[in-house]
Amino acid sequence: MLELLLVGLGGGLLPLLVKWNDRRLHIALALSTGIFLGAVFLHMLPELPTTIADADIEPRLLWAVALVGVLAIYFLESLLFRTHDHDDIHRHTAVGYATLAGLSLHAFTVGLSLSATELTTPIMVGILFHKAFEAFSLTSVFKLAHFEQKKVVTLIVVFACITPLGLLLGSELLPQLSPNATAIAVALAVGTFLYVCLTELLPEVFHHKEDVAAKVILLLIGICGMALIQ
Repeated sequence: MLELLLVGLGGGLLPLLVKWNDRRLHIALALSTGIFLGAVFLHMLPELPTTIADADIEPRLLWAVALVGVLAIYFLESLLFRTHDHDDIHRHTAVGYATLAGLSLHAFTVGLSLSATELTTPIMVGILFHKAFEAFSLTSVFKLAHFEQKKVVTLIVVFACITPLGLLLGSELLPQLSPNATAIAVALAVGTFLYVCLTELLPEVFHHKEDVAAKVILLLIGICGMALIQ
């Protein structure tokens, strides 16, 4: 559990050691976007059939929950945060909080599932890499939104604690937590990430035409990295 906390902190705080300009940030964001795409398509989406099988819930209803996640983030970004002044900053702020919300739901359900799993070395190594990559990517999104460093550190500390908290509380919560609640949390996380990855992060990475080759390579590296730790 301590390893999960430290790796989450390390992955999230590492980008703060780099002095970013707009060009470097968008290059780093390509790697982060690849990691998030790999997470949603190779980890979260494959989890849905399992949660549907375990839950007493209509599959179409669960996909409707994922759709609610998509629409909720869209309305949050379009109606609450977007203004005529500094439009990009407000949009990136919405994306930052949406990414944090989706990752937090995913991280907590991972912690709960780990509490009922025999933590062999391969599983633990995979989870540690997964946590480090996600925390690194989350910080990249925060920097895109121009969050102050103190705020970034606070949010990363909170995020790093979520999986260990789920692991710690799992033995107490799992008997009371219905499979339906877990399935809904997974579906909401999927909807959030589908929207953030495909409509916000991916267009943002390639908004500027410079360094296209480097961005494509880093995007693919991020996807492959998540595939390797499946």
